Amino acid sequence: MSGALVSVFANQRQFATVPDAPTIGTATATGATTATVAYTAPASNGGSAITSYTATSSPSGITGTLSQAGSGTITVSGLSGGTAYTFTVTATNSVGTSAASAASNSITTNYAIGQAYEGGFYAGQISTSGNSVATHNLVIGPISSAQTTNKKWKTSGTSVIDGPTNSSNMNNASHPAAEFCEAVTAGGYSDWYMPAKNELEVCYYNLKPTTTSNDTSSGINANAVPARASNYTTGTPAQTSATDFKDTGSEFFSSAFYWSSTENGASYGFAQTFNNGAQTSEYKPQGFRVRAVRRVAV
Repeated sequence: MSGALVSVFANQRQFATVPDAPTIGTATATGATTATVAYTAPASNGGSAITSYTATSSPSGITGTLSQAGSGTITVSGLSGGTAYTFTVTATNSVGTSAASAASNSITTNYAIGQAYEGGFYAGQISTSGNSVATHNLVIGPISSAQTTNKKWKTSGTSVIDGPTNSSNMNNASHPAAEFCEAVTAGGYSDWYMPAKNELEVCYYNLKPTTTSNDTSSGINANAVPARASNYTTGTPAQTSATDFKDTGSEFFSSAFYWSSTENGASYGFAQTFNNGAQTSEYKPQGFRVRAVRRVAV
């Protein structure tokens, strides 16, 4: 290569600069610890090909990187559940890193299953319309004040999803399971109630305490988010990853039957065992465990 050409290339490298800032797109929460951040590549790469883009969270400065030259979407992991974040994006070429883009829209990550939340612990989401679109977050009451044993059911018209109405209708001394739940005050809240069948199932699915194989004749739930049209497999759901709700944890569901507030005829109500998840119809005068829950609108 001639000396003149070498000089030309050297000058090109010398006069390249960092890229312009990318244009920020939409940030989207995708889980308790993850989000995606879209961006558009800058008009000028500074005379040197862009090799990567980095999204940075505010607060905490958590980053995610995408190695490519053009527009795209960056995944950011390691975020905290139930936390509001905005993001900026920078572009990097052989010279260095651009200025940051404008800040994105604010997103709030989902809560982690078992995370302390609204007077109790986050148990997942329900859809009262049964279309997989969340209408409420479901909150499990603390075991110290919201769970008890050997409580009886009552006879009353009920629903598979409207636990607050079921429980309220059952709130009298003749039917202590619902009466107990309705009397719970915990975490500064007094709107606890006895969960309906499909609400109790969400609690089992997300907070299963053991590694026992599941009962494969149970598990369909139109009100779960997302809705489940099939029964459990032996391994799904698996034991919860929430440490406090595992069978040695401080908040775990016992491997026993829990009443729901949904009846099955005049003499029977639906219960679910937290040993293997079997949903069964049980005689109302039997004494089973019960644990109060509450809802928070999404």
